[in-house]
Amino acid sequence: MVFFCFRQVKLFLFIAFLGNTFLHMAQSVIRGPYLQSPTDNSIVIKWRTDVNTQSKVSFGTNLNDLSQTVLLTNSTKEHAVLLPNLLPSTVYYYSVGNSTTSFTVPSLKYRFKTNPIPGTAVSTRVWATGDFGKGNTEQVAVKNAYMNHDDSLETDVWIWLGDNVYNDGKDEEYQTKLFELNGFSNVFSWLPFWPTPGNHDYNTVWDQSTFLGIPYSNIPFEDHQGPYYDMVHVPTQAEAGGFASQYELFYSFDYGDVHFLSLNSEVYDFTQTFDGINQMKAWIDQDLAQNNRTFTIAYFHQPPYSKGSHDSDDAFELVMKSMRELVVPLLESYDIDLVICGHSHVFERSKLVHGHYGNSASYDASTMLKDGSNGNFAQGNAYQKDGLNSTPDGTVYVVCGNSGSKEDAPALNYPIMQFVDGGLEACGSFILDIYKNRLDGKYLHMNGMIMDEFTMLKSNLNVEIEDVFLCNGESTVLVPEVTGGSDELHYLWSLNNATSSQLEVSDQTTGSLSLTVTDSLTGQVVTSVFNVSSSASLTIQQSNDTLFAVGSSQSYQWFLDGILISGASASYFVPQVSGVYSVSNGTGTCESSPYNYNAQLNVPEIASSSFLLYPNPAAEELHLIVPKAYLGKGYQVINSSGNVVRRAKILSSETIVDVSELANGIYSIRISGAGERLRFMKK
Repeated sequence: MVFFCFRQVKLFLFIAFLGNTFLHMAQSVIRGPYLQSPTDNSIVIKWRTDVNTQSKVSFGTNLNDLSQTVLLTNSTKEHAVLLPNLLPSTVYYYSVGNSTTSFTVPSLKYRFKTNPIPGTAVSTRVWATGDFGKGNTEQVAVKNAYMNHDDSLETDVWIWLGDNVYNDGKDEEYQTKLFELNGFSNVFSWLPFWPTPGNHDYNTVWDQSTFLGIPYSNIPFEDHQGPYYDMVHVPTQAEAGGFASQYELFYSFDYGDVHFLSLNSEVYDFTQTFDGINQMKAWIDQDLAQNNRTFTIAYFHQPPYSKGSHDSDDAFELVMKSMRELVVPLLESYDIDLVICGHSHVFERSKLVHGHYGNSASYDASTMLKDGSNGNFAQGNAYQKDGLNSTPDGTVYVVCGNSGSKEDAPALNYPIMQFVDGGLEACGSFILDIYKNRLDGKYLHMNGMIMDEFTMLKSNLNVEIEDVFLCNGESTVLVPEVTGGSDELHYLWSLNNATSSQLEVSDQTTGSLSLTVTDSLTGQVVTSVFNVSSSASLTIQQSNDTLFAVGSSQSYQWFLDGILISGASASYFVPQVSGVYSVSNGTGTCESSPYNYNAQLNVPEIASSSFLLYPNPAAEELHLIVPKAYLGKGYQVINSSGNVVRRAKILSSETIVDVSELANGIYSIRISGAGERLRFMKK
């Protein structure tokens, strides 16, 4: 019996060993890896495994040397690893695994590029897809058309416009229609995405509130949970720029000199308390108040204007109406440049408009249209805006809800729209190319053709030059501080009509000058006026124990060993200590050549050398020793400017003079009846 039990135990342990070995061998990645929340110094890599295991990422800038690692020892199937302390604008390669095994083989497809330092003007490519997660051939065709388009492999920002999978935002739908979809899934390992949720994504967030197929949620923000929020990892504490939102529901980020706001139209509630929208608006206000990027782009799911598969005029389109009436006015108060949405399964692109917050019948082109052209740069019709958020120059609105979805025979007659595309063959995506003060938008059809394009230019050039002061014989090269504008700048100086970006001036060139800079891209002309003045340098001459500044100046400043002597602002100075003296005009420029002065620190002789003053220099007090003949006489302490700063009487042969409250500098003591002064330094 005992023997039988022992054999059973051995058999159990062997089976367990085989099971663990099999389990270890079976570990594999079944979702991802994919990239989230890239910044200039970090990124999050996520993946899913079929069994619980540790999380490890190996990475480096050399594909053959992934020597940097981050290891998380907790065991999980859902892995999210933050890689910190990265270099900006740098390509890294990576592999994922656990402490003992790599699940991916290093290759070019497992890579990412960190963001540039926020505010840097760099070429930026943005790809926007909306309502794409159908798992159909159109979704794949849209993706392939983009990947075959110019510079698609240099994509910097991929934004999702909501309804990212159909029909209900379930985990298995994200798996089969995004991460595993053949012909679509091969972008996730190298291209991060910045999502916003749509109503279909929200069907699993609060399905009890579904009304007319649209979830109108009134639950607290912290209860917005479901597969969408499990899948994404977006910045909530302004890790990527902007203002902290505290929630993954909406957030902002910077890429270079572009600011993005990912908003959430699904925070609308059917009871129309507008609590969620008002909370989001409060955050938008804080975010945009501190934003100083050249271009600002907001995106969310349900568009304020559309005549596609959804008509924003319909009475039951309460979310679209609320975003138009409550959110758009706030965005436009900061002169937002571009709003991109999905939801309506068409493509629509507006003219440059401002102030249209009612239904389509309320649109008044005479007051709401800022530019009614097609915005085409090649035809000379680019939309122009200034660089000020306070001026309402207009906004372009884009609906791109057809990156996998489509609608048969939509009306497409919204009056603000410049270009529309709809129908059973109308699927595509939206592309942005942004550099400095130019933004180009394009609609790319799934057949590979650019169907619509527009350009927005910012007249944001600013030129500053400070006034110049030169000493005799000096010259300098003026380099203006130029911000904004394009690479097509032309310079014209008023001096000799010079056309270079810098200008050399000398002390012989005085008076008012100007620089005019023209931005050929926008036609903006900026003139900066500045003044050039000069002064002869002073020299020092010595007469007895006094130094004199020789040369023309309205004011003077003396220095000892390069340190300013407080109060020494006359044309002469009586030094008390040895050192290197210099003098300048009152502004501290045109300083003289150094002058070496030798003096004894003890008291100079007065009459019969019967006076004594020590210590010299002094910090707290001086001892003044005088002959008895001077008892009862008065004395004065005089600063280097000749002002009396203290008076007292000599009551004994050795008088203590308190100097602790005097400013550092050169002083003298004048005794009534004595022929000379005793000089000392306060230190």
